[in-house]
Amino acid sequence: MTRILPISSDRLIIRAFREDDATAFHGWRNDPAVARYTLWDCPYPVEEAERFCHEQASLEPFPEGAYYQLMIVEKATGGPVGDIGVGNGVTPEGLGNVRIGYTLSPKGQGKGYMTEALRALLPALVTPLKVSKFSADIDVRNPASGRVLERVGFKAKGLVQLKRTFVKGEWCDEQEYELEVQALAFSNKE
Repeated sequence: MTRILPISSDRLIIRAFREDDATAFHGWRNDPAVARYTLWDCPYPVEEAERFCHEQASLEPFPEGAYYQLMIVEKATGGPVGDIGVGNGVTPEGLGNVRIGYTLSPKGQGKGYMTEALRALLPALVTPLKVSKFSADIDVRNPASGRVLERVGFKAKGLVQLKRTFVKGEWCDEQEYELEVQALAFSNKE
């Protein structure tokens, strides 16, 4: 696969994880407000952050049938502010269907960073991963995440799936979103 990393936007750099990202990564993974609508447990042990960063740093980018995590870094400060998971062929449809998930640190929230990061990243993945469709799920109690997806061009798919996932002791309703690749070029011109 063609090397596409790092990817640069106006304010951000999207790059592979490094082992020295563990402290920053642990900071937002261990924040109860950030972890609220996610699948990981909080508190999130620092040892788990170190293990995860080591594992991701040692992977070749975008392995088939697996998730690959990317770090989002502010250009101005050089500091990590979030991450994006890219699932290359992890859905039942297989390769060509890329699933994404993302997290921003409290410092990175409310600045349009995730919209900017996705607008830079998704087009760069189309050719090397032979993407036909992107998809994502959100917990419906987190509408800000849905607005990010909609700004990038994703559309809600079907009805909200009630009690789809059991997380942190409760059933969560989820909304699926999809973005067909042919809609990507149009949606990023806004």
